[in-house]
Amino acid sequence: MSQPGTVPSEIAAIEQSPLTRRQRLLVGAAVVSNTVEFFDFFIIGFILSIIAGPWQLTFGESAVILLSGGVGTTLGALFWGRIADKIGRRPTFLWTVIVFSVGTGVCAAIPDGAWILFALLRVVVGFGVGGLPVVDIPLISEFVPSKHRGRIAGLAVVFIPVGLFLGAQASALWGDTLGWRGLLLLGLIPVVLVFPIRVIVRESPRWLIQQGRFEEARTNVAWYRHMDPADVVLPPVEAFAQSAVGFGEVWRNHRKPLLIATIGSFCFITASASVQAWGPTLLTQLMRIEPAQAAELFVLVSLASLIGRLFSSRIADVIGRRSTMLVSGVVGAGFVTLSALSGDAVWFGVSVFYIGVLGAFLFGDGSFGIINTFTSEMFPSNVRATGLGMAYGIGALGKVFGPALLAIVSGSGNLISPEATQDAVVPAFLIMAGLLVIGGILYLFATETKGRSFEDIDTSSLNRIKLK
Repeated sequence: MSQPGTVPSEIAAIEQSPLTRRQRLLVGAAVVSNTVEFFDFFIIGFILSIIAGPWQLTFGESAVILLSGGVGTTLGALFWGRIADKIGRRPTFLWTVIVFSVGTGVCAAIPDGAWILFALLRVVVGFGVGGLPVVDIPLISEFVPSKHRGRIAGLAVVFIPVGLFLGAQASALWGDTLGWRGLLLLGLIPVVLVFPIRVIVRESPRWLIQQGRFEEARTNVAWYRHMDPADVVLPPVEAFAQSAVGFGEVWRNHRKPLLIATIGSFCFITASASVQAWGPTLLTQLMRIEPAQAAELFVLVSLASLIGRLFSSRIADVIGRRSTMLVSGVVGAGFVTLSALSGDAVWFGVSVFYIGVLGAFLFGDGSFGIINTFTSEMFPSNVRATGLGMAYGIGALGKVFGPALLAIVSGSGNLISPEATQDAVVPAFLIMAGLLVIGGILYLFATETKGRSFEDIDTSSLNRIKLK
């Protein structure tokens, strides 16, 4: 915070604590949007279980439908991140909600058996889904105090597992009554959110200052902080990076953080997606239980992920981002290794493999409570969303790479859904553990951002570029 009588180095009103009701509403809008977003994204798994038989889908056709959403996510993260830095966070936020919800709703109108059209529309859904995290995290981050940024911005992604839970519940409660088309029409509900979001969400003052729109920036800060706009003192424009925007700018001048964030997130996403994909099948083998029982056990896994995300987003404001990522990677890797070497061992009546999976999601998957927030902090205001979109979009390819790698290791030859065997557990899970360690260590090479204002980050970035 600036000393009295000096020109502030940050937007002082935003750095004040605690949050006002309007700031909390902004965070709430992002939380709800992300939750319903991933309801739309995850509902396809339950829809597919309904239509696969009547449509006589082959395994390959089903796989294309499932993976098409992931392809759209990568494309959406790259596109919307760039757009958010160009036209602003607020309109981009609204458009991502519209795209993924309308895309899901339109799927309900396709003819029976039109699986290719269905897959193409799932690309559209994923396109919208991929954009929301890379827009709302910078938006929230630029409106909250620096010392609480990790905890508050992390809430935007903490409750994503709830979207999966809601999809499962909707399918179980209303699947027989509504049918697959009715379930998809539920995906139109988020469109209704656009109207309150238009009132709650204001444009980022930091983005507005970048555009030279100082009065709008002052007005928006005052609205959230319940202040008179005349009392809002903005930092000098020199405190913000003024260089060009775009993919080329990120690659030329911010290559190190881009590589760290991209490879690091790829390692964590690959490990998390792989353990999640194999977990239920392996539980049925190692614990000798039915698939339905394994699914019930994975409710606790989702809870572990939720707790882990809450913990990492909170502790990152205490011990720092780099230390949090290191602990998440190393401890998560330890639990994955425990699962790999567990065989059919049991501790106190509980499968050791299952204990390892719980720990892996508590720490490894729990790291996602801070990963995207940390990534957004690595880039200055002019390319914050673009940099996050590039790192998140490319890193998300781990969702496809992980199962493919495990298939190769297991020797099944099936690159889409490998046939899990106990013999494949040890080498496959040890590879995933290694990726978590690599990811955790890699983040140590990033610049620590705990407690730093965005103006400080922007100024440091601009000075570094000038010295090149």
